[in-house]
Amino acid sequence: MSDRTFAATLAKGLDVLACFEGRTGVQTMPEVVERSGFDRATVRRLCLTLEASGYLVREGRGFRLAPRVLALAGGYLADLDAGRRVQPVLRDAAEALDMEVALATRDRMQAIYVDRAAPASARVTLGLSVGSTLPLLHTAVGRMLLARSAPEIVEAALAKPRVRHTENAETDPDALRATIETARAQGYCIARNEFEPGAAGVAVPVGSLGDRPFVLATTATVNRFDDPEALDKVLDALRHAAMVMGRIGHRVEGESGPD
Repeated sequence: MSDRTFAATLAKGLDVLACFEGRTGVQTMPEVVERSGFDRATVRRLCLTLEASGYLVREGRGFRLAPRVLALAGGYLADLDAGRRVQPVLRDAAEALDMEVALATRDRMQAIYVDRAAPASARVTLGLSVGSTLPLLHTAVGRMLLARSAPEIVEAALAKPRVRHTENAETDPDALRATIETARAQGYCIARNEFEPGAAGVAVPVGSLGDRPFVLATTATVNRFDDPEALDKVLDALRHAAMVMGRIGHRVEGESGPD
């Protein structure tokens, strides 16, 4: 992108706002400085601008997100028609499995939950909600999304520094590339003990809702999917939900998604 079409100050403001992603409560100025990489004067000016614009609220020695940020997410979810079309499908799948079921897509180099449903009796939850982000390389959600992404996206993900979330997290790029290829070939992905100790995830492709690929996923205790019959039941329910959701989406694409 040329300098003439790039608003650097706006980009910095959005980077500062992104420092509040996935975090609760007040974020102090030193915390935002550390996360953004900007100097204190720049962070202060941008935070005050975001406060004046209604996206941050000052509290004590720091800032927290203001309700206005939900308006942006609300517009995105409205475009998906999440309340009328997506949520009922997720609820049906969650009740059928007695497990949490989530819809996710890729946002740059991370997976992000755009909707979820869980029965009251759900035994396993990672405490994730709409807007929660997950790593691409060490979760079933992320690997299934990469399996549906263009090759250059996969290589970009593999080139990024890899964080070991657990002792079992795979870090070898060739092994990770193989797991992504396996997910693409078999049409589902399982990841165990790589993001949260004692937890395993299963994900299947949905197709595309709008202009990006989506996946459906669920989480259980690490041994839950060792039983082939239990795994088949989960895959059947997720694939049925994906088929229904694919029909109500804007269009269903093949195994390769856009950038």
